[in-house]
Amino acid sequence: MENNTEYAIIITNQIFSFVSILLSVVVLFVTLQMREHNQRMGWFIASICFLIGGLSYQIVSGVASNGLQQPYTAAARVFYSMIGPIFTLYFIETEKEEDQKWDGYFWTVLQSLISVLVILLIVFETSEFFIYMGFMVQHMIILIMLLISSKNIVASIGFIIGDCFPVVAALVGMSLSGLELMGFGEVMLLLIVFFCYQVDTERALLNKQVELSENKVSLLMEQIHPHFIYNSLQQIALLCDEKPEAVKPAIFSFSGYLRKNFEALTNEGLIPFEREMEHVDTYIELAEILPSRKFVVEKDLQVTDFYLPALVLQPLVENAILYGIGMSTEGDKILISTREEGGYIVISVKDDGHGQQTQLRTQKKRKSVGTKNVKTRLKILCEGELAIEKTDEGTVASIKIPLNKAKNPEKGENNKK
Repeated sequence: MENNTEYAIIITNQIFSFVSILLSVVVLFVTLQMREHNQRMGWFIASICFLIGGLSYQIVSGVASNGLQQPYTAAARVFYSMIGPIFTLYFIETEKEEDQKWDGYFWTVLQSLISVLVILLIVFETSEFFIYMGFMVQHMIILIMLLISSKNIVASIGFIIGDCFPVVAALVGMSLSGLELMGFGEVMLLLIVFFCYQVDTERALLNKQVELSENKVSLLMEQIHPHFIYNSLQQIALLCDEKPEAVKPAIFSFSGYLRKNFEALTNEGLIPFEREMEHVDTYIELAEILPSRKFVVEKDLQVTDFYLPALVLQPLVENAILYGIGMSTEGDKILISTREEGGYIVISVKDDGHGQQTQLRTQKKRKSVGTKNVKTRLKILCEGELAIEKTDEGTVASIKIPLNKAKNPEKGENNKK
């Protein structure tokens, strides 16, 4: 009867081990296929690798002879003990991405100390009860971290349910000698957490798409405002009498400006810098025929082989012409520059408009809306930033795009025409 019970436990352990390692390999494969692996997902992948290592030893333990079963089982438990600290690092990185403040050093050291204690208990062949108690304490700490997190319980329900599996597996190991379900409990934790991660990612992506769609409409209305169209057409009409030879180029510039703005509605990724500069040049040509203060545009393009969202540079040049120069009593120069600096592509638009400002409240409002649209597109499409600095000598608007985004866009090639 005792032999039958031992045999049943071995078969149960092997079934759970095979199922667990299969699920772990699937999750690892899917995770590695993801396009981006930040530090958060790095810790998650490390957790899966340690889990697969532990499950492999557990499977070998089930088929090994009686004299070798214990060393393989001990090795499996050592691997399982390392999952707690690594998963804690994953959780801390998750909280950081949610703008939460956590003392990662304290929690990681605490989990590591418990892991060392469990390994010592394994090495000195202490009672399985205390070994599994160590596993349970590790995951109870994770539960405590979840409960004291500033996120609400609903947002953390996936983590909580997932962490209950290794806790239950530890309780089973404490009460039923020989039944090894720790690997299964760990894989269920990682599987549920990965599923919740994917759901959160899809939700964030959907929110970004909605925000980007709203931004496109706002951007189009901002760029193609009736007052600008009226002024452009009126000035072109005046050219028919005053300077007929300039009418045709002016119409081409005006139509090109409109076309580039409408094209922005279909650009869901990044476009080559040269294409954005074409739009900038078209706008400059159009602005030169409109009644305004005279200005000079200079360029210092140290790097041009990169990508950026459509309509993020042209609005800054427009602001420099209309507000930096146009609404100031002094200054007439605008400098457009690009450079590579500290892992970023930096694009700057600098004007020397200074002196007394004649900007109206409505003009300030329109300028702020345009700047907000640029910031939104940069953040959503390439994790870029926009900074505007005003000095006594003028205004500098600087765009910073991470080098990996600017050089290797996901959809930039699809937007070439």
